[in-house]
Amino acid sequence: MISIKLEELLKENIVKQSTTYNCGPAALATVIKAQGIDCTEMEIAKMAGTDESGTSMYGLIQAARKKGIEAVGMRLGLDNLQPHNIVFIKINGTAHYSVIRKISRNKVFLADPSLGEIEINKDTFIQIYSGNALVVK
Repeated sequence: MISIKLEELLKENIVKQSTTYNCGPAALATVIKAQGIDCTEMEIAKMAGTDESGTSMYGLIQAARKKGIEAVGMRLGLDNLQPHNIVFIKINGTAHYSVIRKISRNKVFLADPSLGEIEINKDTFIQIYSGNALVVK
């Protein structure tokens, strides 16, 4: 049996956002596709009610449910984040969704819908992380 870690699936299958406001749908599509369910960023955006101001976490939860996936918005500290959690961060004052790939002793690795695979120093991540995450089960 071949065992593939979710972390590797996220690394290989990052769904890139096609607009400046589709980071939420692209992040959710990345997680859903890693679970073997076919979907697109635009399909998720439509189901989530995405518009030019972005996507609410509630919209992402509704889209996940429409794809048969359970998702819940939670306040989580850094120590409670897990691979495939979708985190809500602020970069230069701009709200953004990204997917946790893994967390090491000093770094946070993200499958980011805008930048691709990135790693951030933990201290920097703590400064930009809102404390809100979408937990997809």
